[in-house]
Amino acid sequence: MKILIVGGGIAGLAMAKALELKGHSPVLVERRPGEQPGGTGLFLPGNAARSLDALGVLGAVRNAAQPVSTQRILDRNGRQLTVTRTDDFWGPCGPCLSLPRAALHKILSHALKSTLIVRGVSVNVIKQGLQRCEVTFSNEKVSAYDLVIGADGIDSTVRRSLFPDASPSYVGNICWRFITQNTSHIRGWTAMLGKGRTLLAIPVTETDVYVYADLAISEQELPTLSQRPSLKEIYNGFSAPLYSLIEQLPENANLHFSALRQLTLDKWYQGRAVLIGDAAHASSPSMAEGAGMAIEDALVLAETIANGGEVSSVFDAFVQRRKARVEWVQKQCAARDKMRLLPIPVRNGVLKLFGHALYTKSYSPLLESI
Repeated sequence: MKILIVGGGIAGLAMAKALELKGHSPVLVERRPGEQPGGTGLFLPGNAARSLDALGVLGAVRNAAQPVSTQRILDRNGRQLTVTRTDDFWGPCGPCLSLPRAALHKILSHALKSTLIVRGVSVNVIKQGLQRCEVTFSNEKVSAYDLVIGADGIDSTVRRSLFPDASPSYVGNICWRFITQNTSHIRGWTAMLGKGRTLLAIPVTETDVYVYADLAISEQELPTLSQRPSLKEIYNGFSAPLYSLIEQLPENANLHFSALRQLTLDKWYQGRAVLIGDAAHASSPSMAEGAGMAIEDALVLAETIANGGEVSSVFDAFVQRRKARVEWVQKQCAARDKMRLLPIPVRNGVLKLFGHALYTKSYSPLLESI
């Protein structure tokens, strides 16, 4: 079977490895000319680690990652609101880990044995046929495939070809992400909540920490906001342990800015083309499940393809196994985002009293196997 994967991020690389484990040798195209730069970090909950184990790469990931044994939420003055000991919760499933995004890309890419990776090429046109998909690439080459898998992210070109009217929607937050020196000696996943804004820091190497900073802002205000404003001013009023990471940030730091969006589709496939990961079901990062859901998608789709049958039946089986799970994650992301916008005394009181219970409620379904 000739299979094309579009997208060389975590979803696409995981898809390629999952297919290799089932005896396939897919073609993967990635529009960027080189290996993807990874200027941000990545937090992997236990279910993501379990899926990486199923791909055969968990050992390499653990060697490159930092273990995350606690997840703490503080108020903006540094007072602890809630803490979860991740080993206790995720123990039967897998470890919680953090690492630079580029490190996971490299591990997944180097794990591939029979996949043909073509970089610097994108998809222009997909023509569906009864037996094959005819794909025209940006280099003007045309090839036919039995299946096309769109793993090309929230702005998926494959999705635009299949469902031109579907588009992501803004969730009400913008964010900045960067990696910097861990001068605050952060240990574990540490978040601080202010009024309509959040700071989060997670060690990703022995010396560096990944920082995520978000701000609630209306969609109408987006055009008025600079992508590189003074973070010191926005997060003024936050204290130790995280504000110093903003305060000491070099002027030329590599900041990644984005408006956070989500995507809900009724259907993830059409004909012989199917979507996985953010291309099918992007959500806000509140659950840190983007990578986990994408890798789980890859494993389930590879299994349903290996089981054989008509293409529509294969894709139906894939969606039936995945849709409820990713919709749960999206629902929890929306609920967590909404809770953070409650009046500060109410929000802080809820987290003090019920923080661990809310964590357990959100993540317990993900302890179950895929």
